[in-house]
Amino acid sequence: MDDGTDAAMIGLWGVVIGALLSLVGTVIVPWIRESAERKRAERERLATERRDLLLAAMTALLEMRQRPAGDLLRGEAQAKFGARLNELTVRLTPNEQPILDVLILMLSMVQGRTRDVADRVGEAMLVLTLWARGDISTAEVIPSVERQAGVVFSEDHKTASRVPAEEHS
Repeated sequence: MDDGTDAAMIGLWGVVIGALLSLVGTVIVPWIRESAERKRAERERLATERRDLLLAAMTALLEMRQRPAGDLLRGEAQAKFGARLNELTVRLTPNEQPILDVLILMLSMVQGRTRDVADRVGEAMLVLTLWARGDISTAEVIPSVERQAGVVFSEDHKTASRVPAEEHS
């Protein structure tokens, strides 16, 4: 090949490389950025939805706690709690199961009507609120509830027992 052909080939490759860089810069990079933004927005939407459902479930528990057994409004609050719990269950990941375990414990405490239930439920609600705000991780939820609410969960988190008041202080 002569110098003219070599120069033409270099020029052609320069145009091809320039066109590819232009394509990457004008189409692919914005597409990647937009895709990442969509994923971030979806994560935020889901987090907001889960937070709202969690707060609605806790509100229904408070309504239940304030109604005497047999009161129709207590049953309505229990139904609301169950609906929110179901909605929340399908939105939480398997790693977030401790959130559901604490809610079930709170339901059990509210139904039990023990003397210090208000304090224990309130402490558990505080922990769930901290989780919803992102102040504590899911892994910290059970230990925090145990410490704050004075309960000890079983190994599978399906049951919990109360720590005597003198040990909980």
